[in-house]
Amino acid sequence: MLTDVLRGALSTVVRGDPRDRLAERVALHLRERLPDDHIVLSRYAPRDRGERIPVVVVGRERIFVIELRDDAGALACYQDHWYRRTGTSRTHPLGDSPSLRARRDVGRVRSDLGTGGYMNVPIDALVVLTRARAEDVGSSCVPVIAGLDALIDRITRAADGTPSPERTHALAEALATNIKLATV
Repeated sequence: MLTDVLRGALSTVVRGDPRDRLAERVALHLRERLPDDHIVLSRYAPRDRGERIPVVVVGRERIFVIELRDDAGALACYQDHWYRRTGTSRTHPLGDSPSLRARRDVGRVRSDLGTGGYMNVPIDALVVLTRARAEDVGSSCVPVIAGLDALIDRITRAADGTPSPERTHALAEALATNIKLATV
């Protein structure tokens, strides 16, 4: 039974679209390097049944919603419109805005978390560039981080205080469990 589950998961990763493979690769990297009291969810499926969120990290007292870009070269963002730079003054628009998607996904995670009784937990949206250089991204509505080491540093700096695996598991459980209605 467990072998079938693992085989199914692996086939999804191998045959999945590039965004899914990237999310799995980044999640594995984070699981290996973050403290044990952090839970990394790859391809998180919010209850609104919309598209999956690439990576969600549940920390001690904070949640990180992470949008990934695996472009090479230099990227720029002007008022949440993203461009690839190909020369000193030449830019080509990207088809989507990872910063707007990350900001929207925070609301989706907050909605899921609120049904579990954790409305006031801080949720940070981040755009992570896995290969690209961030040349001019100051007008992004969310922080942009270049590289996975910088991401790990950002997450661990936000984890002040003593480790609390119980709190982390309670937050992750609130995201994973559907709302339960009280019956009389």
